[in-house]
Amino acid sequence: MSFETTKYEIDILNVKDADSILIRCYNENLEYIILIDAGNVSDYEKIKNHLKNVYKNTYIDLAICTHPDKDHIGGFFGLLDDDEITIKDFWLIDPANYLTKDDIHHYRNEANAKKAVRKLFNKPNDSNKNLISILLSKEEIETYTVSQGYSHPEIPIKVVAPSSEYYQELVKIMVEDFGLKTYEDSDTSDYDENALPDESDVKSVIDVDDDKSPYNASSLVLLFEPGDGNKFLFTGDSNCASLTNMIETFNDEVRNVTMLKVPHHGSKHNLTTEIIEHLSPRISIISAKGTKKHPNSGIVYWLSKSGNVYSTHKSSGGLHYYNNIEPRKGSKTAIPLKKKNE
Repeated sequence: MSFETTKYEIDILNVKDADSILIRCYNENLEYIILIDAGNVSDYEKIKNHLKNVYKNTYIDLAICTHPDKDHIGGFFGLLDDDEITIKDFWLIDPANYLTKDDIHHYRNEANAKKAVRKLFNKPNDSNKNLISILLSKEEIETYTVSQGYSHPEIPIKVVAPSSEYYQELVKIMVEDFGLKTYEDSDTSDYDENALPDESDVKSVIDVDDDKSPYNASSLVLLFEPGDGNKFLFTGDSNCASLTNMIETFNDEVRNVTMLKVPHHGSKHNLTTEIIEHLSPRISIISAKGTKKHPNSGIVYWLSKSGNVYSTHKSSGGLHYYNNIEPRKGSKTAIPLKKKNE
């Protein structure tokens, strides 16, 4: 049975145009640590150092890979190869669980079919290493394939997207387009904090195109809901179609969230004004290196209608939210990228 907690902290690590988020919460004197995504391969040490130096712990109760893009999956390989790190449970969506009879027939047999679809989870710089194969080889880790509606039996976190039906449609596309780059690359031009977008122009830009990457569309979206009335929504790189389905399914549960981890580094293709207005986040967090695409100034503007918007590129040490936790020594109040209604 899940517990309610009012003592917790959330760390959004600064991994540039990548994602890695740590949650630490307490049930009386019991400590639970959740890792959502692990950035690029090179970010493994940053995650480990945060666990050891800040949390004074190397035990992860729940690790979650939202989707198999290199900037979310990469660091998991180092963590799984490190004898100092212990992971109890692991969540992802195993595409092999969505194989049809036609898929198996196409690949001659089930073993071939599973290998073909699981290559989506290959290590970015070494195709001989596969995340799912590594997890299945480790008896000490319980690996779960999860989708919309799945909840952790102890920690107050659940999957609110994608639905199994939506993911089923994406599997074949991902396999057929294996190796295809994601819909939008970052750029090298700096984010312009003085940009003053026109409201009608913003709507015409962000309400038009959805993210066309099937990898991003497959992202697990997670709702962490402790016992103090706050709601924290972590969206990976999810697209508008998946988030719209989430809203249709959960409605008020995902309305007026305390914190939104903005999808896809603040790209203009992954949110609409309608989605933002439903979620109405009091705090929006963007994990990005701070370019004109990541984050998009129109997205930042619309998010600021609900609350303050923060980006990791303005904080070298990442962003820290805490409740009933002692402030860290030397910590400073984060500077918003854009204040509410600014």
